[in-house]
Amino acid sequence: MLFSTVVMFTLGCTPSNKPVDTDDIVNNNPDNNNSGPKGEFQFVDTTFDFGNIKDGDNVQHIFRFKNTGNGPMSISKVEASCGCTTPDWTKEVIPPGGEGKVTATFDSKGKGGPDNPLVEKSIEVYFDNAVKDYIVLTFTSHILSSESDEHEGH
Repeated sequence: MLFSTVVMFTLGCTPSNKPVDTDDIVNNNPDNNNSGPKGEFQFVDTTFDFGNIKDGDNVQHIFRFKNTGNGPMSISKVEASCGCTTPDWTKEVIPPGGEGKVTATFDSKGKGGPDNPLVEKSIEVYFDNAVKDYIVLTFTSHILSSESDEHEGH
């Protein structure tokens, strides 16, 4: 009986193999203070032009970045400028030399017009344990209304 209790106790104390997340950086990283090493993001691009699209098109762009700093970092929050843009992002801790991404999906429904208006939207990305706290990513598109398209062929 004593043997099974020891085995149960030992098994109960084994470390979990769960992936490290943002809370782990904040709570467990001994370097997570003002003097510890910080991550630094370097994006491949911070602006993107979808070109001409039709009203109602859903388009997507992936903003990729690399952690060029000396410490681990993570994305703590992402906010889109409007409800027509849905962001998705790397949820795991990004170690030095690691890569992450922010995906912007834009629903152009109701945004077009006969004069093919230029629409600009943005996404604010906030980081934990990084040299800079946040960056703004932007994308643009000219959106032709679907009604204008239908009349062009007649």
